[in-house]
Parts: sequence; C-alpha cells; structure tokens
Amino acid sequence: MTKVRAVAHLHSEWSDDATWPLDRLAAAFRKRGRSVLLMCEHSRTFTPSKWSEYVQACAAASQDGVLVVPGLEYNDADNVVHIPVWGDVPFLSQTPDIADVLTHTREADGIAVFAHPWRRNAWRRFDPAWAKDLTAVEIWNRKYDGWAPNREARAYARNLGLPPFVALDFHGARQFFPLAMELTLTGPATRTTVEDALREGDFEPLAFSRSALRLTSGVGGLALAAAEAARAVAARTLRAALNKRR
Repeated sequence: MTKVRAVAHLHSEWSDDATWPLDRLAAAFRKRGRSVLLMCEHSRTFTPSKWSEYVQACAAASQDGVLVVPGLEYNDADNVVHIPVWGDVPFLSQTPDIADVLTHTREADGIAVFAHPWRRNAWRRFDPAWAKDLTAVEIWNRKYDGWAPNREARAYARNLGLPPFVALDFHGARQFFPLAMELTLTGPATRTTVEDALREGDFEPLAFSRSALRLTSGVGGLALAAAEAARAVAARTLRAALNKRR
C-alpha cells in the first residue's frame, strides 16, 4: 500500500479563468510536498478534441515524482451547481444537465464530487437522488470558504451519506493553503491507482497535515473560523480602499 498527498480541484491555463501552465503547477506543489494533482478544468471551453489533447498534456506534465491527473468541472446552465469529474469519462458537452453528468459518470465508473455546496446556495438545488452517483462532497473549498471549513458542510455530507472532501479550487497563488487529500493506493501512483482510491473512498481529508475534520467543530474549529472572519473583513476593507483610489 502507498500513501500519497494529493491536492484537489486545480485549474490551469486550460481553463478560461486561470493562467498557470501545468508544469508550473507541478513544480510549485512538488515544493510543497504534494505528489498528485487532481486537475479540474472548466468544461465550458472544452470540446472532445481539446479533452484528448488535455489528457495527453497532463501525462506529459507528470514527471519528477508528480502525477497530474486530468479532470473536468461541469456546471449547470446558469453556473450554480458544479461537479468535478475524474476517470475515463468521455467529454459530456460544455454545460450538460447535472443529472446526465452523474449518470454518465457512474456508467463510466468515474468519480464525481459536489463542489462548494454553499457557493450561490448550490445545495438548495441539489436533488437527493443525485447522492447515489456522487463520490464525495467538498466540505472545505479554499477559494470560497477561505481559511476555515464550512461549519455546516460536514453535517450536510453526513446527511447525504457521502465522505468529506477538501479542495483548493486553485486559480492562482492566493489559493495556496495546507489542504490535501491523503490517498491510500494499491501500488505506485498512477492515474489508475489514484482513480481507484478515489472511487473506493480510500482517502482522508487533511488540513495542516492532520485530519481536516477536527477543524469542523470544537475549539480549534472556532479559532479558525474567527481567523477566517477577520481575514474576510480585512480583505473587504482593502478592496474598498483600492476601489476608492481608482
């Protein structure tokens, strides 16, 4: 058995709202002790041919001890519900119906995660019938939840009967943060063994190299939530000051 630290939900220059090349991402996360990158490009600019090219590009960027795993993030027509998908799943279109995404992913034995449920109240649109086709739920998305996990998301995942997932939603350097998914593999890190571990639920969400779940409640969780609230206020204040200067 092999344990690896993976970072999930990363966007590169292949997405329409990010700029980092795959090799730069691999080098940056290698320095941070991560050996698997679970990529998650926006589907809205992809085509079947671009997806094939991207899979090859991820394979080419997988070197020096870092595995780059291709993935797509599908969203509904008005950009509320987002589903990252990994595995040998054919390209499903730029903005497919979410129920169709989950059905096709299940039929292809792929992996599907419900991303940032609290962004734009996406959880309100969630159809409970979708849960059977999901692998996990993001309880902590660095881009949208900040320095602390969403305090309701763990209970939400538990109610759906789904494991918790942590993700960076990386678009740029502001999303660097010590979140990781520790995967237990049946052999060396390959796209097959990584996807098998995700499919089988052989993973644990980590924050600061320990279980992320300890920060969803208790004193530690409250302290981190307070730090995130202070950070958010400071960020809003700084943005307001910068806008006044313009």
